[in-house]
Amino acid sequence: MTHRPTATAAALFAGLAAATVPISAAHAAPDQGAPCVWASVNTELTERFGAYGDTAGRWTGADSAYSVDLPDGSTAWIYSDTFLGEVDEDHGRPADSPFVHNSIVVDDGGELTTHTGGTEAAPESLVKVAGADETQNWYWFGDATVEGDELHVMLLEFVKTGTGVFDFEFTGNAVATFDTGDMSLESVTGLPESEVNWGSAIYEDPEDGHTYVFGVEDLQSEKYAHLARVPTGSLTTGDWEYYDAGEWQSDPDASTRILEGVSNEFSVSRFQGRFTIVTGDATVPLSADIVMYRADDIAGPYEGKTLLYQTPETGGDVFTYNAKAHPNLGDGGTLLVTYNVNSFDTDDLYEEVDNYRPRYVDVRVWNPDGRARGLSD
Repeated sequence: MTHRPTATAAALFAGLAAATVPISAAHAAPDQGAPCVWASVNTELTERFGAYGDTAGRWTGADSAYSVDLPDGSTAWIYSDTFLGEVDEDHGRPADSPFVHNSIVVDDGGELTTHTGGTEAAPESLVKVAGADETQNWYWFGDATVEGDELHVMLLEFVKTGTGVFDFEFTGNAVATFDTGDMSLESVTGLPESEVNWGSAIYEDPEDGHTYVFGVEDLQSEKYAHLARVPTGSLTTGDWEYYDAGEWQSDPDASTRILEGVSNEFSVSRFQGRFTIVTGDATVPLSADIVMYRADDIAGPYEGKTLLYQTPETGGDVFTYNAKAHPNLGDGGTLLVTYNVNSFDTDDLYEEVDNYRPRYVDVRVWNPDGRARGLSD
């Protein structure tokens, strides 16, 4: 649907206030030229996944929450760590709730179906490291893309390094390929050894014929975005190239940093005519801020850091992370943004299911000069 703005920024604020519950409004002085932001909870998705998680006896919560459109018009939601089973009368999880490291939920016009490995009675991760003990060695999912009738999902392999909940480290990249018809696993393709966690975001460029894959150099207190590309349609078969300070190289170790302060998962889209990164603000530990950077080129420079939203759940043991936009589910003027909720106290995840479920927020952005950018695109 195409919308054409006819009002000033002030009028738009009034109209949005009447239609939504304002969550945050990030303003900058007009002479800074920064955009204005209005955010509200997406009630449709919040209620859809809340009802499904509470009553279906299958998926009760997960993190990651990437999304990709499938050829039949449905949407695949790509999850990493996932709780399954029932929700009790106190809105908690039983202590024996099944837990897997990756899953996919397909949303077909509001009807949700959970896909895992194993059986419904004894579920397993959808993709497992061959021959590994999954308590010690597993895959988490990254972003995904569709080529023909195949869904490709980026895989990040991790190994356990100690007895603590957060004692693990990254060990390699791969790609899982699924049949889009039934989400059956077809293959796992390894990628060259790299220190970069590839698959933080995928951007398909319709103009230059490349699939761009973003990754993160994770130094814990510092996180840097990196960029690679492969000819569109050949994610698992084509020759990857890595961005090296203005040049494209075949050596994965040659990739250079393009932005500091991204979370391990983020999004890249073409929004309001510019390349747009939406991410949790990783320049500050455990930040509640979700921010946006924009650039005129896919490789940057990404500038104009803009606050989009502050997560209300953050506090005490509860933290939020890995915010991203879903351009396939927004429109020309609105970004659908999700983020994950978790707790350093594992008991919280069992006592209240909402402490481990994604959140869904609509963010509308326009310029302080009154032009609701993107509404006319």
